[in-house]
Amino acid sequence: MKFFSLLVALAATVQATFWMEDIQHSGISPFNSDKSYTVFRNVKAHGAKGDGVTDDTDAINEAISSGNRCGGNGCVGSTLTPAVVYFPPGTYLVSRPIISYYYTQIIGDPNDMPVIKGSAEFPWSNGMLDADPYVDATGSLTFKSTNVFFRQIRNIVFDTRDISGTVNAVHWPSAQATSIQNCVFLLSTRDEDMHTGIFMEEGSGGVMNDLVFYGGRYGAQFGNQQYTMRNLTFNGCKTAIQQIWNWGWTYKSLSINNCEIGINMTSDVGSVVLLDSQFFNVSKALVTGRSCGKTNTTGKGSLMVENVQYTNVPTVLESMGGKAFLLGDPSGTVYDWGYARGNLYAPHGPELFEGRDPSYFNQPHTLKLGNTYYERSKPQYESYPASAFLSARQYKAAGDGVIDDTAALNSLFLAVSKNSSKIAFLDAGFYKVTDTVNIPPNTRIVGEGLAAVIMGTGPKFSDAKNPYPVVKIGQPGETGQIEMSDIIVSTQGATAGAILIEYNLNTPTTENQCREAHPPSGLWDVHIRIGGFAGSGLQVAQCLTTPTQANYVNPACIAAYMSVHVTKSASNLYVENSWLWVADHDIEDWNNTQISVFAGRGLLVEGSRIWLVGTAVEHHTLYQYQLVNASDIWMGQIQTETPYYQPNPPAPAPFTQQDVARWDPDFAFDCKATIDHGAITKGNLTLQGNPPCEMAWGLRILSSQNVVIFGAGLYSFFHNYNTSCSTLESGENCQSRIFWVGPSLENTQTATNGTTIQRDGLSSVNVYNLNTVGSVSMITRQGADMAFWHENVATFASTLAVFRF
Repeated sequence: MKFFSLLVALAATVQATFWMEDIQHSGISPFNSDKSYTVFRNVKAHGAKGDGVTDDTDAINEAISSGNRCGGNGCVGSTLTPAVVYFPPGTYLVSRPIISYYYTQIIGDPNDMPVIKGSAEFPWSNGMLDADPYVDATGSLTFKSTNVFFRQIRNIVFDTRDISGTVNAVHWPSAQATSIQNCVFLLSTRDEDMHTGIFMEEGSGGVMNDLVFYGGRYGAQFGNQQYTMRNLTFNGCKTAIQQIWNWGWTYKSLSINNCEIGINMTSDVGSVVLLDSQFFNVSKALVTGRSCGKTNTTGKGSLMVENVQYTNVPTVLESMGGKAFLLGDPSGTVYDWGYARGNLYAPHGPELFEGRDPSYFNQPHTLKLGNTYYERSKPQYESYPASAFLSARQYKAAGDGVIDDTAALNSLFLAVSKNSSKIAFLDAGFYKVTDTVNIPPNTRIVGEGLAAVIMGTGPKFSDAKNPYPVVKIGQPGETGQIEMSDIIVSTQGATAGAILIEYNLNTPTTENQCREAHPPSGLWDVHIRIGGFAGSGLQVAQCLTTPTQANYVNPACIAAYMSVHVTKSASNLYVENSWLWVADHDIEDWNNTQISVFAGRGLLVEGSRIWLVGTAVEHHTLYQYQLVNASDIWMGQIQTETPYYQPNPPAPAPFTQQDVARWDPDFAFDCKATIDHGAITKGNLTLQGNPPCEMAWGLRILSSQNVVIFGAGLYSFFHNYNTSCSTLESGENCQSRIFWVGPSLENTQTATNGTTIQRDGLSSVNVYNLNTVGSVSMITRQGADMAFWHENVATFASTLAVFRF
C-alpha cells in the first residue's frame, strides 16, 4: 500500500493538470434544438482570470448561464441544458453571488483545488454560490427545492474571510441526485460576523461527503427532509452543525474539533443517526430539544449513536432546558459504543428507551473495516492523464439519441476491461441501445456531468413476459471489480420488459484487512430515470394523469419491468448516492405537470455484502426496495415514495402476472390479514376509515440476514394524486402498510398462480430511525402490524427509534 501511494503521489506531481481539463470534450445535448449547445465550460475560456485580483464574478456567471440555460428565466427544470462548469487552479475573486442553474456540475481540479474568494465589498447574500436564489421577499425559491435534481459541487475551496457581516458560502436547497464532495470552507472567526459554510433550509436530498470547515458562527446549517452525510470535519466553529429541521438524518465519520457546540438539534428535528465519529475539545457535543424522562412518548428527536469518541468534552448530551443529560470527561476520553433515545420495538413496543446499551448495536463485522462501517468516496482518477481515458466517441458512439450505439458501447467496455490502465469516458449525450450493454469485470466508467445517458428502447425491452436487461454488469458467476460513476440509465417509450441494470458480479474481497487493497466494486451517482425527460416519449403529451378514469393504464406509458436487480451471484458492492426514479412529473414542463408512468419493481437485492449509502427509490408499482435471501446489507438513510396514482389502479396493476422467480409480492395474500384501524385515536388525531393495502411497499425484507438500516424514510403522500391523506389531521391514511419484514404469514406461501414460495430464515434485522408518512402501519412483521403512526408522532413524519427482529 505504501509503494502504491508513493506511485500515486509521484504521478500527481508529474501530471500538470487534471484530466478533465485536457481531455477532448465532445458532449452534446441531442434533444436541445440548439445544436451548437456546449455542455463543458472552462471558466477561464469565458474570461475568468483566477489571479485573486481580477473580479471574476461576471465571467463565472457567464460560464454557468450561457446557452439559454434553465435558470432565472422562469424555467423550473430541464434536462435539455446540462452543464459541467470547470475551474482550473487559481483564486477566483467574486464581488456578487455566483448563481448556479438547473442541472449544473461545478467541478475544480482536485490536485490543486481552486479557491472562490469573496471580496471585502461582497454584499449580504444568502450564498456566495447560490444554487437556488429567492425570487421575492416571501422566501419563494427559483426552483422548487424538492425538485432540484442532478447537481454537484466538487473540489472547490470557498473563502469568505474578507466578507464582513452575514454570508453563507453555499446556499444549497437540494433534492435527489445532488452532492457536494471534497470541498473546503474558510469562514470568518470574528465575533461580529455571521458566516456559515453551507446553508440548506429545504429539499429532499441527498449526499455530502469529504468536506472540511474552518471557523464560522456555524460550520453548516442543515434543514431538509432527509440526508446522508459522511466524512465531515469541523475546526474552530462556534457551532459545527445547526440542525434546522429534518425527518431523518444520518451522519457518519464526523470529526468535530475545538468547537463550542457539536450538533445542535433543538429545533424541529425528527431523528438523527451518528456513527463512527469523534469530538475533541468541544464544550457540548450534542444538544437536543427532546426532554428527558419516561413522560416523553413522542417520536420526535430520536437519537442513535454508535462508535463515537468524546475527548475533552464536558457535556456529551444536553437536553431541553439546558440539563446536561450525559456528562463527558473534561480532560479525558469517553466512548459511546451504543446510545439510543426514542421509541423502541424489539420487536414489540412502543417502549421509551433512553440510555447506553451496546447490545442494540451488535452488527456483523463483515460490514466494517476495523470498528467502523465501510465507506468509500467516488473516485476522480486525479492521478491519471487524459490519455488514460477512452472516449465513447473514439468507438463511434454517436450519443445523439437516434443512432443505435449498442455495438459501440460494448466494444468500448470490452476494450477497457482488457486494459487495466484505461478508463471509459462517456461524453454527454443519449446513447440509444436496442440490446443489452454488457459491462465486463475489471471495467471503470465515468460519465460527463450526469449528462451521459444510456437509453434502452425497442422490442427486446418491451415484453413484460420476458424481462431483458438494458445494462448487465458481469455475467452470473463472474468475478472481478467494476467502478462506475456519473451515469444515468433510462428507457424510451413503451418498454414494459426492461430491467435497467442487472448486477451479477462477485468481487472477491471478504476480509476486513483486504478491503483497502482490494476494495468492493462501486457505483457512485449511477441513477435510473424513467420518463419525464425530453426524448423519453413519456411526458405530458403521452402520459398525462387520469385521476377521473377508474383503473386506466396507458400501455404506451408502461416503461420498465424493474430498475435494478442485484442478483444472488453478486457480492461486495458499494453504492452511493443512487436515485432510482420513475417520473411523477415532466421535468421539461415549467408547471411541473404530473404524469403517470408505470414501472413494476424498484431495487431487488439478493446478493451479499452490499452497502447502500444515501440511496432513494421512488414510484414503482410493486415495491421500492426488496431484500430476498440477502445477507450483510448496510443501508443509510434510504428514501421511498409510493406512486402518486395508486390506488387508481391498485397494485399490482398493470403488472398482474406475478414473477415468482423474482419474488413479487402477492397482494391478495399479503393484505388478507389487514385489520380495520378506524377506531384508532390519539387526542384530536383520528384515523379516517380503512385505507387500501394494495399499494406499493416501501421496503420488503424476506429471508435475509444481518441487515442494518441506519435511517429510512418511507413516504406515501398521495391517494390518486390527492394529498389530503398524508396529514396528521387525516390520520396518515394514504395506505395501510408500507414496510414488511420477516417470513410471510406461513413458513411457505402459495402464490396466486399455485407456486409455493419458501420464506424462512430471516434473522438479525435492525432498523434505526424509521420515518414514515401516510401509512397507518409503520412495520408489518409476518403479517401482523407491529407499530403505528399514532404511537410515534414526530414531525410531519412519524418516527420510530429502534426496531429489532
